Amino acid sequence: MSTAAVSTASIYQEIQSFYQNRRTDLKQLGSDLQSGNLSSAQQDYSELAALGEEGPFANSEPFASSNRANDFNALGEALQAGDLTRAQTAFAALTAKTGDATSSFSPQAADVNLSSIQSNTAAASASDDTSSIYQQLQTYHQQRTADLNQLGQDLAAGNLTAAQQDFSTLTALGQSGPFADGQAFRRADRAQDFQAIGAGLQSGDLAAAQSAFASLAATFSNQKNKPQANQPAAVAPTAAAVVPSTVPSTGTDINLSQPSSYALSSASTTLILGDSGNPLNVQG
Repeated sequence: MSTAAVSTASIYQEIQSFYQNRRTDLKQLGSDLQSGNLSSAQQDYSELAALGEEGPFANSEPFASSNRANDFNALGEALQAGDLTRAQTAFAALTAKTGDATSSFSPQAADVNLSSIQSNTAAASASDDTSSIYQQLQTYHQQRTADLNQLGQDLAAGNLTAAQQDFSTLTALGQSGPFADGQAFRRADRAQDFQAIGAGLQSGDLAAAQSAFASLAATFSNQKNKPQANQPAAVAPTAAAVVPSTVPSTGTDINLSQPSSYALSSASTTLILGDSGNPLNVQG
């Protein structure tokens, strides 16, 4: 039976739980359909539908793929009409696309598109038991954008104490986020740059932290327009970079054109989820 998201769990743990619950619920649905138990199958379907509403997909369905979603909806219509044979046929079509759900259901990877996340909107906690996983993913990227903005501003201002606090905030955010290692960034180069920022801040080396932040910022730039060196007055020369302010169609763009701060604006972020619930690739 499906369970609601737990506020103390990280988004990564909730994604894993979503896939485990979906696998279990589909297996039960297949068993009840096979035994001809219409009322139990109807309850199984309702639980799967409720699980989808809490899940990581923008369509609030238990499946992101339009083909699977169509088969799932056809299954629901058949169950609602009391047509067991048609429901069994729809379930067979669904499982033909996802594997044998009656034994070891194994969905293929699905895309979650997190678009138009505004960095200037106050974000709530990344784990909220009243929000779907999809909403939590949006909030996570929104909050990370805001926190990176703040870190850039404090580094540019030379405020070491505030920058250290910003780094701690981002570290804590990563621990509640969608990545298996509990880091704020999944990409190895970004994780390395982020850790270099932390090392610089811990040692009190503001210039090193500024330089590492500029390196991190550069990884978000439009690949067709690589950042160029610049020398903001409040930042050490090695820490500066200028990225075109135009936000690309995908990914996340950092605008460092203002000399007094590092500004991060969010465009769209794509999360690819595997059959075990593991985030396979999250930009950022």
